Amino acid sequence: MNTREVQQRLVDIGWPIAVDGSYGTATFEAVRCFQQGYSAADLLVDGHAGPQTWHALDVCCFFGGACGNNFWYREFKSRGDGWIRVNRELVRGLVRYRQAYGPTSVVSGYRDPGRNRAVGGASNSQHLYGNAADIPAIASVNAVRNLRVFSGIGHDPNGKVRHVDVRHVGPNSTGGTPANPTIWRY
Repeated sequence: MNTREVQQRLVDIGWPIAVDGSYGTATFEAVRCFQQGYSAADLLVDGHAGPQTWHALDVCCFFGGACGNNFWYREFKSRGDGWIRVNRELVRGLVRYRQAYGPTSVVSGYRDPGRNRAVGGASNSQHLYGNAADIPAIASVNAVRNLRVFSGIGHDPNGKVRHVDVRHVGPNSTGGTPANPTIWRY
């Protein structure tokens, strides 16, 4: 696979980069973000499209840009600059959530800094790191806590979870863990 092929696969998956044959900063960062979000394997997150990453790109494209079972990279795309960033641990947690509580969509995933400011997000929001997803309010706080996969859980006044994150992968300013998540009400 050459640089253009890597770039084309990344564009097909959803990254807003040029297919120009130059392995520049945008391509390097897109490969890093792809590696970080791919949940079928623990790819080395180094920005280089070596054999394992090439294979993962092929598999991902074959399955329409999937980063996990029934989740696609495009679902985590920022509505600001169009960039995609998601952590594989978040994807794996969402897969577990979906297995327990049924079909789930990502209402909001990654937020670039401008988008985060525009929506009034916290200055150190987990969305900025690809560690968070807002989801439809279906399951209760206790039910989601019992999954033991999320270290941040935000809920509505009725106790239904609207936000999940994996802050334990860093940065973690609250000390939340999957066993003892940081929980707050919107």
